[in-house]
Amino acid sequence: MATKPDQVIVEFTKYFNAGNTEALLSMYEDGALLLLEPTSTPEECRDLRSVVQTYLDMKGTITIEASSALVVGDLALTHSRWRFEVPGEEPLVAVSAEVARRQPDGTWKYVIDNPYSGDILA
Repeated sequence: MATKPDQVIVEFTKYFNAGNTEALLSMYEDGALLLLEPTSTPEECRDLRSVVQTYLDMKGTITIEASSALVVGDLALTHSRWRFEVPGEEPLVAVSAEVARRQPDGTWKYVIDNPYSGDILA
């Protein structure tokens, strides 16, 4: 598990590329939000398991091209530029924004994960 905020995306990428649903789910707090699409509403994405599975069902590979973390106390704002490649399709490149929180055991988990933060204001 991630013991520093900038390790959360590293762990996420490892579990995602391995297709490990349970490990991915363990990266999120109970009640966390992971957006499925740039236009998704929070209400549409409350079933974290379903959202994670939808991404994994695409059978793609994610690569992190760059990332950063800003930390204040037990909260961190992280950003990543990522590339998602699905066989037979054009690669998708986007910038994400995530809020992670330090857990009582010292690990970090996502509270909010917006893979498409760069598209929100576009």
